[in-house]
Formats: sequence, structure tokens, C-alpha cells
Amino acid sequence: MHVSPSFLCRLLRPVMPVLVMCGGLALMTSSQALIHGMPFPALAISTVKLSIQHEHYLRSMGTWEHYDSMCSAVIVGRQPLTLLTAAHCLREVKLTGPKELPDVTIAQAQSLGIEALHLRQAFYRPYEEVSEDVTKDIAILVFDAALHGGIQPVRIHLKEKLPDALMICGYGRGYQEGDTRQPRCAERALLRDLSDFYQVLPQTYEAMDEMLHIKSRAQFDYTKELVHAEKALLAVNRLGAQAQYAPDLAMPTVGDSGGPWMLLNARGQYELVAITSLVERFYNKSLHWSFFERDVPLSDFPYIAYGLKLNHPEVLGFLQYARNSGADIQFVLADPAWESEVTLPPEENPPVQ
Repeated sequence: MHVSPSFLCRLLRPVMPVLVMCGGLALMTSSQALIHGMPFPALAISTVKLSIQHEHYLRSMGTWEHYDSMCSAVIVGRQPLTLLTAAHCLREVKLTGPKELPDVTIAQAQSLGIEALHLRQAFYRPYEEVSEDVTKDIAILVFDAALHGGIQPVRIHLKEKLPDALMICGYGRGYQEGDTRQPRCAERALLRDLSDFYQVLPQTYEAMDEMLHIKSRAQFDYTKELVHAEKALLAVNRLGAQAQYAPDLAMPTVGDSGGPWMLLNARGQYELVAITSLVERFYNKSLHWSFFERDVPLSDFPYIAYGLKLNHPEVLGFLQYARNSGADIQFVLADPAWESEVTLPPEENPPVQ
């Protein structure tokens, strides 16, 4: 059965998910925290919750609409305090001060031993660029701060070879989960073949509800169009041992954007591999797919989540630019002594907000 992209866009626009491409335009919203993840001490994984203020101009009324959101971020440096998060979290962010920096702060900072917090620099691309190229979905936030606690930065892992599973963390919660002051984490196996949609939703689901399967595949294919470089993304699906959709498996959802994907090295220390970028969810429920629960919102039913790899040359170029401009970002290869020299690609000159 063939369905044209333009038809799908018209069909899906009323229930637009985290990401879908219509006429070359990607529409993206923040993914949120790990459903069914286990609470984990924020100090142990250097993961924080960001509170972000936004504003949107209502042309019909001639006024500004203000709203707030939250995302996750990971600390990668202390001198000065440097965080990585997803750039799409800063869509329509309110700009403040003479430098017009984003109105962003760390929630519950004092509980982590972070005081006198003030944003010094922010490196990120405009949302219009990010929405058309997922490899640009990274932001570096540099703060002046007094650090009194034992929070330590997470170094960025550069070697291509990875374990079969990574620990994924973030803030937020599923529909029936209570709020927590700590991030939630889960170890998840990586999806090795990002070209085969049947590794995300097997043919058995296609046979039961062909149209919903087609809609989901269309979003999967559009995501690939938004990645203008090979091997820039990691992914996890939500299939259990019997290759069936498993709603009890931990998955990123609303609030996890910018959260870390990490491995544990030989010294028992975490290294940062990727950050949560995109989460794809179902457009509607199906009576033929028995895992759907009637009163649970669709936000609790992601079927694939993507992490943007930080060792990708295009991402590394951006990180190098930020580091050369004042950010504290540390890299490590597989050397357990952390003494390996790393060679980064030539720096680029992205816009600095």
C-alpha cells in the first residue's frame, strides 16, 4: 500500500508527534523523562533539570505569550560550569540581559551544591536549522557558579566501539508516575540496524493494523531525512524478548531531551556517549494492538528514541568551537587512564547566542 508524504502530513497534522516532516519542515517538541526508569542520584551522574522560559508573539493580538518548560542536561565541565542539552529545548526561548542570553536556570541547584548561578554563554543554532538537521540538536550552556558539592563532570567518550547497552537518564515522568527530585535511569540495549523498521515494529503489528503501522513507518523514514550525516544517531526500541511491544520497558518521553546516554568504563566512571534528541510516538491508538491502555495518553507509548552521538564529526566541530570560546568540555578515548590525546575536526563557526 502506497501513501504519499503530502497525504500523510495532512492526515497527521492534527495529532503531530515529536517529529514529522511536512513539506520539508520538521516539527519538534521536547521529549520528556524516562517512563518506568529507576530514580538515580543526580550527583552520581551529573544530570540536572533545566527550567526554561519561553515567549511567543501572537500577531493577531499584538502581544507576547509566555510559557515555561523543562529539559534534562548533563554537566561536562566545572571551570566554568558547562552543560550539554538538546538545542530544540531552546525553541522560542526568552532572551534576557544585554547579551540576550536564554532565560534558563538549573532547577533545585542548591541541592546539588550549585549556588550564585548566572548564565555566561550559550552556544546553539536557531530552531529553524535544528528542525531541518538533527545533527545540530545540541546546545552548550556555560554558567558562572559557586560549586560547593561533589558533583563531577562527565567526560565525552570518543571511541566508535560501544557496548551493547547504555544507561539513559532524564527528568520527568510517565502519566502515572510521581515527580522526583532525582533523574530516572535505565540500561537499554541499542538498536543496531536503523534502516529496518521491522526492528522497531514487527510485521505482526502491520498485519493487525496496516494504516497505523504505515503512519509510524512514515515518521521513522522522515527522521532519516532529517539526519544529513551517516551514523549520527543511536536508538533504542521498545520491544521485549518476544519481539512484542513492551509498555513496561523504560523509554525516554516528555522531559528527557538533553539527558545523557552513558557507558561505565573500567574504572567505574561514567562517560558520555550521546544525548536524547528525538522520541517517536504513535499517532493514535488501535483496538487491534492490545498493549494500548484506554485511559493512558499517547505520550506514554513511544516506540523509538534517538540519541545524538557526540563523537560525530559535525557535533565534535561544534563542541570544539564552544571549548575554544570558553566552555569547559573534556574528552576521552577508551584509555582508562584518560591520558590519550584526541584529535578533533577543524572547528566551525556556528552562531553564538
